[in-house]
Amino acid sequence: MTRLIPDSLFGRLLLATLGAVVITLLILAGLIVRERREVSLLESSADSSLASIAETAANLARVSPPEREAMLADLHARGRNVDELRRARFSERRESREMLERTVISRLQQKLGDDFQVRPVGPGRPPRDVVVLSDDRSASAPPPREGPMGRPFLLEVVLPDGEAVAFRMPPPRPGPEMPTRIFFDIGVLTLILGLILYGMTRTITRPLGKLAKAADAVGRGMSVEPLPEGGGRELRAATRAFNSMQERLRRYLDSRTRVLAAMSHDMRTPLTRLRLRVESIEDEQLRARCTADLDEMSNMIRGSLAVFRGLNDEEPAIAIDVNELLAALRDEHVELGGTVTVSGHAAQPYIGKPLALKRCLGNLIQNAIQYGNEANLSVEDGAALVIRVRDRGPGIPVEALDQVFEPFFRLESSRNRDTGGTGLGLSIARDIAQAHGGTLTLSNIEGGLEATLTLPRTRA
Repeated sequence: MTRLIPDSLFGRLLLATLGAVVITLLILAGLIVRERREVSLLESSADSSLASIAETAANLARVSPPEREAMLADLHARGRNVDELRRARFSERRESREMLERTVISRLQQKLGDDFQVRPVGPGRPPRDVVVLSDDRSASAPPPREGPMGRPFLLEVVLPDGEAVAFRMPPPRPGPEMPTRIFFDIGVLTLILGLILYGMTRTITRPLGKLAKAADAVGRGMSVEPLPEGGGRELRAATRAFNSMQERLRRYLDSRTRVLAAMSHDMRTPLTRLRLRVESIEDEQLRARCTADLDEMSNMIRGSLAVFRGLNDEEPAIAIDVNELLAALRDEHVELGGTVTVSGHAAQPYIGKPLALKRCLGNLIQNAIQYGNEANLSVEDGAALVIRVRDRGPGIPVEALDQVFEPFFRLESSRNRDTGGTGLGLSIARDIAQAHGGTLTLSNIEGGLEATLTLPRTRA
């Protein structure tokens, strides 16, 4: 059942409104059919017969039992037989006899009121019946074909004192045939309303679609133009809030980047002075430790700037040959003495930022070589591009698998200050993955650690 329901808001809204229109038109058609049947009863001899039955039943209810018996005998003696009744004029078109019978009983009950009870007579000839004919009956009319509609209607009226009197009346004329053109007209009307609803629904949902795409782009670290404020009041308010949020976020990131850039610039002079003073230290070991601390401070500053510059990266997204990119990364690290293998291939190019992805994969490969001796890459392509980087290292404690993505976080057992790392490589790699709408996760495997980079082919 859920497969038949559209996934998009536009499809669901259009389907709901069209369904409501179709149901309304079908109900309207049913009401038209019922009214035509009611009108046919009013305009035919059936209504005259019902009036005669109602008047007779009311008269019978007002007289005493002896007078009632005499009246019934007189009415029965003057009634026509069934063969004469079948000569009454009515349409030969077959229609639901039960439906007409219910309509006749309901109308007669309205005429008599709640003190009387009207019900159909079951199979078998009633003990007494009074024949009431309409004024337009014609005994000379040719008999119609035999069928359900040719039999007279047998009704039983229960008087207020509980006595039941059976009446027999000619079958009412069925209502006129429903013209087939009305279904064509309903179809045309549904089509016109569908087109109008399509335009209205698209007008409502189009701003939502633009807002969703813009929010996705901002989540990937891209800068988008302010959205035009259109649509209903709620949509205009949401668009205005989004534009304000994007502007505040951009100013915030720019401010932090400028602050770090200024700090980096201002710290270069004291760092340079410290280096000169460190060179004058006679103790070689102390001089080496001080120099290492200064190098670490410089690396941390440069790494922090790289992180914030990456958040404001304006590199355009293009089609990337992933196989060629991985081969280039493998050759670069092999030249530096690392062990890198690549298995699998991407079936088609990936739309993304080439330099950012190269940096992301380069950080993963470098970590695998540095802490796991080798980097084994595998590529899986489908609805998403999945690149796994496995190493042969000691792995990471389970409780620290998420912490290693935090800036400047390092595991002392495997990542110490002597290696020159700043603890920003995985943080930068995950930021780049998220900027492409993907994910980066770490998991311990048998004999090492596995980093899984998932890049979706289809964007929300």
